[in-house]
Amino acid sequence: MKVVQSQIVWCARAQWTMTLLMASLILLFLCFGLVPGNRRQAFLKGQIADKARDLRDNQTKANNLLTLANEVQRLQLRVEKFNKKLPKTAELGEFIRDLTPAGQQFMIRKLVHSVGTIKRQDLYGEIPVNMSFEGEFTNVFSFLRQLEEMPRLTRVKSLTVHCKDAKAGQVDVTMAMNIYFSEL
Repeated sequence: MKVVQSQIVWCARAQWTMTLLMASLILLFLCFGLVPGNRRQAFLKGQIADKARDLRDNQTKANNLLTLANEVQRLQLRVEKFNKKLPKTAELGEFIRDLTPAGQQFMIRKLVHSVGTIKRQDLYGEIPVNMSFEGEFTNVFSFLRQLEEMPRLTRVKSLTVHCKDAKAGQVDVTMAMNIYFSEL
């Protein structure tokens, strides 16, 4: 009977030892495994939520980017339409050669021009040109529009239109303008 009692005592001690060992292992698992893991998981979930929000914001911006690119292209076309050429040299002869066919096309008569002295500025040069001509009012208007649409930067300083023959629509025009070139 003593053997059975000693075995019962031994089994009871073994149970308590196993219980303490299991409790210690559970406590160690909670302290070093589960709690830090949950913290890390919560941190990663927060990062995922931040990245998802950033992704939505960027997708919204990307959707607007196509609209913005189309708007930029439209505005570039408008700028090109109004962009004037600023040549590197005066190219006065070329300017006069461009005037002659335009004058002939619109039946401009007595086209006389005189060129003033070149005025040099810091970044550009300016050449004054005085012109006088005559023609029918609608042709003169078309000629002036052609001058405005030339691919070169010009500025009309003064324009005087006098009626020569009201019934025929004939006018005399005196104009002072500047043409520009870069000094680079």
